[in-house]
Amino acid sequence: ELSNFLLGAAFVLPAGIIYRVKKTRLGALVGALIGSAAMALLSLPSNYFIVYPAYGLVMPMEAILDMYRAINPNVKTLWDALIWFNMPFTFVKGLLSTAVTLLIYKRISPLLKGTK
Repeated sequence: ELSNFLLGAAFVLPAGIIYRVKKTRLGALVGALIGSAAMALLSLPSNYFIVYPAYGLVMPMEAILDMYRAINPNVKTLWDALIWFNMPFTFVKGLLSTAVTLLIYKRISPLLKGTK
């Protein structure tokens, strides 16, 4: 939960700050892209220091790494796994959130602003 909160904040804070300065569709897009990148970068220490130590309590780390190695034999360390798998996944997750937001925001904007 802590990791999820941190990654969500890493996405929302840059996006919100940039959109507050430039309230255009382009400002929203740039903010969300930067938020996606920030979330992906923060996913490295978050997974390394929070998530995977928790996983390690219920499963040996070598077994976890072996699952990554089944997909990519070049994975040697947890950092390798996080860089090659988790970080791109988190970035794509941010991009999908951005795409959905851009598609539906105009339709739900009156509800969010309390004008409808």
